[in-house]
Amino acid sequence: MCNRRYLAPLLGSMLVGSGLAPLAASAQSAWYVGASLGQSAIKASPGEVESGFLLDDGFTASGTTLDKKDTGWKGYAGYRFNPFFAAEAGYADLGSASFNTTIVGAPAGTTPAPPFPIHATAKARGVFLSALAHWPLTQAFSLFAKAGVFRSDAKFTELITGTDITRVSRTDRRSDANYGVGLQWQFTGTVGARLEWERFKNIGRGIGGREGRDVDFASAGLSVQF
Repeated sequence: MCNRRYLAPLLGSMLVGSGLAPLAASAQSAWYVGASLGQSAIKASPGEVESGFLLDDGFTASGTTLDKKDTGWKGYAGYRFNPFFAAEAGYADLGSASFNTTIVGAPAGTTPAPPFPIHATAKARGVFLSALAHWPLTQAFSLFAKAGVFRSDAKFTELITGTDITRVSRTDRRSDANYGVGLQWQFTGTVGARLEWERFKNIGRGIGGREGRDVDFASAGLSVQF
């Protein structure tokens, strides 16, 4: 989370350097709601998938293909305390990632015997709470940085392709950090648009007994003050 001890000197220098004191005095605090749509991407590689099979099961996997990107969305409500600080809470669906691989080697007695194909999917969604620090550029535009916590609900499923066999089905719920940066354009008194990039840390850390995966989310959306 953002630490006020470090933010206060930074914001003080912003006020002096950019002459924004009149803007701070004239701006009004406001509640707002918003929604954004974009693309998520998991930080993973085919080699990491194959290493995971070797560590977890003693399987040798080959020919892995990974689909890391999907459509994601989020909705949120926030409060703008002044031109520089805001807080938001909301819900984000980061979509899913999937991979296909072939198990070409396995310990004796494995059923089915290799080779056999596997298709797996991983999904993540959850609620978040974030603090935002804005840097007004003009009356209409501001840059912002955000940091907070994401309570994720992740699900991982492995199917043996061409059968009705579910080899693995696991869920993981945990809280970890998220942070990001963006640009906001307040093009009317009540309606604004934003572009932002966010990172959600360590999604699914408890699945498979290994570290989780970071998910990046780039999005665009609208917000309405009331």
